Amino acid sequence: MSPVSGALDGIRVVEFAQNAAIPHCGRLLAGLGADVVKVEPPGGDAMRRLAGLGEHESKANAVINPGKRSIAVNLDSQNARQVIDALFAWADVALVAFKLPDLARYGLDWDHAQTINPRLIHITHSALGPKGPDAEFGGYDVLVQGRSGVGFVMNRSGKTAPQPSRPAVNDFGSGFSAAFAVMAGLRHRDQTGEGQRIDTSLLGTAMSLGTPLLGYFPEEEAALTELDADITAVREAGLDFDSQRDIYETKVQAGGGAFQLYFRHYQTADGLLSLAGLSLGLYEKFHRATGIDKPTTQDTSDPSFQATVAQAEAIFLTRTTNEWLAALRAEGYPCGPYNMPHEAMNDPHAVANGYVVELEHPLFGSYKTTGMPFQMEKSKSQVRGPSPVFAAHTREVMNEVRLDPAVVDELVAAGVLICGSQPEEHAEP
Repeated sequence: MSPVSGALDGIRVVEFAQNAAIPHCGRLLAGLGADVVKVEPPGGDAMRRLAGLGEHESKANAVINPGKRSIAVNLDSQNARQVIDALFAWADVALVAFKLPDLARYGLDWDHAQTINPRLIHITHSALGPKGPDAEFGGYDVLVQGRSGVGFVMNRSGKTAPQPSRPAVNDFGSGFSAAFAVMAGLRHRDQTGEGQRIDTSLLGTAMSLGTPLLGYFPEEEAALTELDADITAVREAGLDFDSQRDIYETKVQAGGGAFQLYFRHYQTADGLLSLAGLSLGLYEKFHRATGIDKPTTQDTSDPSFQATVAQAEAIFLTRTTNEWLAALRAEGYPCGPYNMPHEAMNDPHAVANGYVVELEHPLFGSYKTTGMPFQMEKSKSQVRGPSPVFAAHTREVMNEVRLDPAVVDELVAAGVLICGSQPEEHAEP
């Protein structure tokens, strides 16, 4: 019986991207068996300098980029074009995340790439999407938290302005979106033989993730006009962000009462607890487990409803988290511990499902990171190895893309290609 293979075994991916969004896409593709070559600038991906573990090594890079190979190229050099073209010719998929005006300047654009390899799947990732008045601007997750409208609901409380949410859900959501798009592009190529450009963006991801909150219906116009006036008055009065969001949730957001009572986090006698029930049947179970009488209304502005919320908050303080977990689960009410990040990495359920994996890095030793978010019955889905040592695979990859060794030597001497001094075994865990 042959060994279990990954669904993307044999697929070659070149990643021209830094930070988190598209590198997360590369991470997912590598977990499905793709050979992902990460192209880094001479100083390394910016994530190599976040929470450092030594020269060119960091916690951020270790968790975002496992299972890849690393090469380093000075894209500012005109001589880098032959390296880019060789990588495009070699690859099945190119993951490109640059400001749109910079694509042609570096020779990374689809118009050029398709002349080299018309079968290439070219992910062109931008902050705000390829069209519109602001298409040429760059940006990060926090920018689209605000612009998408979703941040207004999910951001942490501040004073007059909210604090951005963490983790960067739009970055990592874009990784999933781009990986999905790669699969669709490969399927289209299987059917037609054609490659194509596929555009993804942080803003597109944010608005897709915000689907339950984003919509417009004409009958809401009067209520929205009233909301705008109320929010303006609160802002002019200098009240805090909580006050602004409370008005929104009271006047607009469906199910606001449920989110204050049944679908939220509670403080217990020794910590915190998460509850998640959004059906009439589950509401009944909540009240049986807690002994609290059902409210006569879920209107969040009604004093009687707020009295019920206060009663629930007081009751949850009377028992420990584990005691409440036992009581709520006995009734079949969805609940769970509220973990800090380091606690989540040791959560026995997360570990049992492979959502946490331990890797061995050749420079700084063992570490834990998140595993693949899904498993396949017939194909391998796993984090295949640690993050790569900076530029450890430059010569190896240049040989595979068939650049003449003498040319490679010249490019290294000129500083166009950078070779890491530390060899690395790219073995599966």
